[in-house]
Amino acid sequence: MASPTPPPPEQPETSTTPEKASEPPTSTPEEPSSAEPTVVTPTNGDWQAIFSPQHNTYYFYNTVTAQTTWENPLLPQPQSQPEAAASSSSYDAALAAGIDPSLAYLDPALSAPAGSSSAAYTSTAKFNARTGRFTANDARDPTHMSEYERAKRMSEFYFDVGAWESQRDQQQQEEEAEGKKRKRPSKKDLDRFKEQKRLKKIAKTAWLRT
Repeated sequence: MASPTPPPPEQPETSTTPEKASEPPTSTPEEPSSAEPTVVTPTNGDWQAIFSPQHNTYYFYNTVTAQTTWENPLLPQPQSQPEAAASSSSYDAALAAGIDPSLAYLDPALSAPAGSSSAAYTSTAKFNARTGRFTANDARDPTHMSEYERAKRMSEFYFDVGAWESQRDQQQQEEEAEGKKRKRPSKKDLDRFKEQKRLKKIAKTAWLRT
C-alpha cells in the first residue's frame, strides 16, 4: 500500500482567501517522549519533487526529516558577494571614465572583471565569396585556382611534383655552396691559360706559314 502524499508547505505570502485557510498544516512524525531528539542532516538523495495541483507548481519533500519547502534545495546557493564587488568596480570605472554608470554594461572594458587578463579575445573566420557562408579554416583558399596550383595538380598525374621540387631545391643549394667555395685562379693558372690561348691562335694561322 502506497504511503500518503505529504501536504505542500504554506505559501510565504499572507492572504485572507478561504482557500489558504483550508490548507492542511505540515505534518511531522511524532517521536516518543522517552527517546532523545536526534538531529538528522538531509542529503540530496532524500528530497523528492511533488506536484501540487492547487498551486500548479512543485514543492520538495524530504523523506527523512518530513520537511517540505517551495525552494529547490538541490540548487547551488547564489554567490552575491563577487557580483556585488564586480558591480561596484564597474560603477567606479564608469565614473572615472565619465560614462553614465547605468550604461556601463555596454562597454566590454568596464563590464569585464578587474582580475581578468587585459588581452582581448580575437578570432578569425573565412567566408565563401559567392554564398557568404562560413568556411572551415582548412578549406581551399583562392590560391587553389592559381595557374601554378592548377599546373601542379595536372602534373601530379604523370610524376611526383613534390619530389622534383625538393630535388631541384637541393641542386640549387649545392650549386650555390659550390660557387661560394670556388677559389680565385693562381698565377700559375693564369700563365697556363695565356699559353693555351697563344698556342690556339698559332694553330689557327699555321696554314699561312706553309
